[in-house]
Amino acid sequence: MEDNVEQLRVLLQGCPIGHSDQSSYLSKLALSLYSRFEERRVLSDLDEAIDLDRAVLALCPPGHSNQSDSLSSLAVSLYARFQQRGVLSDLDEAIDLDQAALALHPPGHSNRSDSLNTLAIHLYARFEQGGVLSDLDDAIDLDQAALALCPPGHSNRSESLSSLA
Repeated sequence: MEDNVEQLRVLLQGCPIGHSDQSSYLSKLALSLYSRFEERRVLSDLDEAIDLDRAVLALCPPGHSNQSDSLSSLAVSLYARFQQRGVLSDLDEAIDLDQAALALHPPGHSNRSDSLNTLAIHLYARFEQGGVLSDLDDAIDLDQAALALCPPGHSNRSESLSSLA
């Protein structure tokens, strides 16, 4: 893990600003730091991953093919930081990003059920913090919509069923 992070740092340092690989290197480094955070629980790795995810998103104008992945990655990282520090603004921003990612996954999109599930999880977490019933209602509606997209045997069906339990 450590070697991967350092290799990506070296690649990124040698990549000119605006180069076509810059976004990819930033994204890979953010993912590596997030993975290292999950393994070691060093918050500075998570903070750096969030900064890098923001930089990647800034390089993805509306309509860019990687925009939904960038939105989702930043949302997941912010949610993880919320879980560690309890800062509601991180959770609120994660939800806003989840909603933007979902808007890029219209009915029929292969990632729609994942987007629905993630947004539902984050809304439920906000309900647990603030007790706002509309967050709970929305989370349930999103979980039901995700379940409807996952027939028996679908790889995401158990996640959808678990969320509704």
